[in-house]
Amino acid sequence: MSTEQVTKLWAEFDELASNSENPDVQFLIRAIRLHATVLNIRLAALEEQAEMRYSGANTY
Repeated sequence: MSTEQVTKLWAEFDELASNSENPDVQFLIRAIRLHATVLNIRLAALEEQAEMRYSGANTY
């Protein structure tokens, strides 16, 4: 997923939260967004590790 796509998704989460009048719904949407952010960061780190291992394996 590109950075632009992620940015658009974050904006959609923010719009959903701000359009809701129910504080509980806002809280849930923000919690889901936070969870998605953490997963995105962790997956990016795993991808980076995999790329480093793969590129390191081809240098021999």
